[in-house]
Amino acid sequence: MGASVDPGTEMATDAGTFSGDVPRPAVIPAHRASHGWQPLAGASLLERLRVTGRPRLKADPELRRELRKGLERGIRCQTPGGPAGGTDVDASSLSAPVLVTKDRLTGVLACEAHHVAGEFGERPPTLAMACGALMDVLFRQLITVGGIDDPLVDGLAALQVDDRQRDLASWIERLPGADRIELRTELDRQVQGLHRRWPRLEPAWLPRTQEAMRVGLAGGAVRLSARVDLAIGTPPEDEASVALVEIKAGARRLEHRADLHFYALVEALRSIAPPFVVATYYTRTGELDVDPVTEELLVAAARRTAAGTSALWNLARGAEPRRTPSYLCGRCVQLPECEPGRTRLAGPGAGRARRPTGGATA
Repeated sequence: MGASVDPGTEMATDAGTFSGDVPRPAVIPAHRASHGWQPLAGASLLERLRVTGRPRLKADPELRRELRKGLERGIRCQTPGGPAGGTDVDASSLSAPVLVTKDRLTGVLACEAHHVAGEFGERPPTLAMACGALMDVLFRQLITVGGIDDPLVDGLAALQVDDRQRDLASWIERLPGADRIELRTELDRQVQGLHRRWPRLEPAWLPRTQEAMRVGLAGGAVRLSARVDLAIGTPPEDEASVALVEIKAGARRLEHRADLHFYALVEALRSIAPPFVVATYYTRTGELDVDPVTEELLVAAARRTAAGTSALWNLARGAEPRRTPSYLCGRCVQLPECEPGRTRLAGPGAGRARRPTGGATA
């Protein structure tokens, strides 16, 4: 995935630019090439983000209009009672807009019944969930403040001032001794990796953490919403100039790439130009997955988003959720009443029926 980096180059010293690099070939394989693999760090990591080997998309209002039209047309055509039935998708048919996020999109496309069950069920906290939430806020602190003192103390303090995370923060505070030690040890290890590897970002690149991105569709009937961990680059003028980076504290999963493409689509719909690159950085291992943004990527993301949005729209209007066997079956509360799920788990491949964890393919 990357080359060994000399310790002396771990902090980036060349400001470079995020608004006009000359493309140069750069390829990172999906898996570690050998036991001697070392994660990228400092200037090398930054170069991998800045230089994708692909031309950057130009500002193109027509592309933005076509993406929007294609999305809205796809949503209507896949919704019962759409144009073929003489009824359009509009905001007046629902009490609130249909909210489309990366998690809702992935969930409803995997299995509508599981998505509905999860929407109304409380997700119990886990150590993995706690680690992910803490690393998100610690990464933000590193970017905005420049350092992290005590990872657990600093992370908890940040969660406690966020209304959405107070319950999780309270759960972490009540952890028994052994679990608390395990969490602290993992946080310390990942934060040390961040300190060693993550490059210094020039203020001129306007690094923004927890960047909110929202787009309304179909006259306000649908709202696409995303929040990316890090956006780098000045606002585009005539060419893509922004990089979007998502941070993950756990293992690589196939759906992470689809999440990146959703971010790229939302940014392309709301800005003069799409981002030039989207990437996932894994703080546990230092792995970096990078996708240059192309028209083909955006069109494919729009198709997937239209399909998922139609499903969310139909469910919001009271449609019966479809049961689709997927990697979610083994941990679904609906399993006892779900014949397709039980059949999948009892089938010949039941021993291999688990959530995909391998790296995404190019």
